[in-house]
Amino acid sequence: MVRKGTNSNFSGGGGRPGEPGAGDARRTLKSWLKRYGVLVIMGAVVLVSASMTHGSRPKEGEALIRIAQGASTAQIARLLVDNNVIDNAGDFMGQAEASGQAGNLKAGTYRFTRGEPIANIITDLRLGRQAPEAVLTVPEGFDAADIARLVASRTSISARQYLAAAVPQGRRLPLPGAGQAKNLEGFLFPSTYNLDLGLNAATLVNEQLAAFSFQTASLDWNGSRKERTAPASLTPYQILIVASMVEREARVPEERPLVAAVIYNRLAAGMRLDVDATVQYAVGSWKRKLTGQDLQVDSPYNTRRYPGLPPGPVCNPGLASIQAALKPARVDYLYYVATGDAAGHHFFTKSYDEFLKAGHGQ
Repeated sequence: MVRKGTNSNFSGGGGRPGEPGAGDARRTLKSWLKRYGVLVIMGAVVLVSASMTHGSRPKEGEALIRIAQGASTAQIARLLVDNNVIDNAGDFMGQAEASGQAGNLKAGTYRFTRGEPIANIITDLRLGRQAPEAVLTVPEGFDAADIARLVASRTSISARQYLAAAVPQGRRLPLPGAGQAKNLEGFLFPSTYNLDLGLNAATLVNEQLAAFSFQTASLDWNGSRKERTAPASLTPYQILIVASMVEREARVPEERPLVAAVIYNRLAAGMRLDVDATVQYAVGSWKRKLTGQDLQVDSPYNTRRYPGLPPGPVCNPGLASIQAALKPARVDYLYYVATGDAAGHHFFTKSYDEFLKAGHGQ
């Protein structure tokens, strides 16, 4: 965040992702992780491993069932019978046909209770309501280290293994201008991923890269459709760097284009960006308050000390922040400061005096 002084009160994402103030998905993830553990998938039926953590073993009367891709209604019915969820395969098949959903049942891993109404089971399968321990949700704004810790807490992949796999070597990066990237920060797309048999670090990273490519494929990265209004002098990879700062700085969705505009306006004016999120990335800790020592950390990511953009993204932004970086607001603001309200709004201004006044009023 653009601030002056050495005791700035960070409000662009609020502390380490996963703590209060970092958005609903991040707030709920912490409690979610405490509840669920690692799923070991074997064959068509999910077997619960003795090494499963955090007490996610099915309770008595529950079953975890893996529905393979392309499984027929008859095969699904047989799995439900074999796992004592239902008594009669014909009843399930008949209701699936009668409801018109026989061809709409989704593959995945599900948690069912014995005696559960067949109509409920069909609804869960139609909507793809998988068991929480069968999927991994990576929130927006996590950096690679955050994701590594999340992966280690939910799978047999260690944090070290994940980080070792999250490197550009041997991979074609999705954006022009990223050829000199030293890591995959920014490309590890925040989304929900299935945890399946044979999952390893390289496979997960490849899935994240594929998700990035798929989700951003329709964006006007090069301005060919005149939808991009970000400075033409910046490469798509540099736009992604800006998007990562927007993700960490903006807590209110409608302020994302405004934060992007401030970053571009300061670059055009030859001003240091003074973005707190870059300092936090350099320090290696998402703090609510930065110390004077933090602000002086000698790192090319520290935009308090070094002009221009940092050498790479400081987190993995979601689609909304990328869109804001591609199409910033048309404003002349050069500063923003947290208002201190619970929602995390900012005050934006072109005037340094107004910026100081607003900042001192907190």
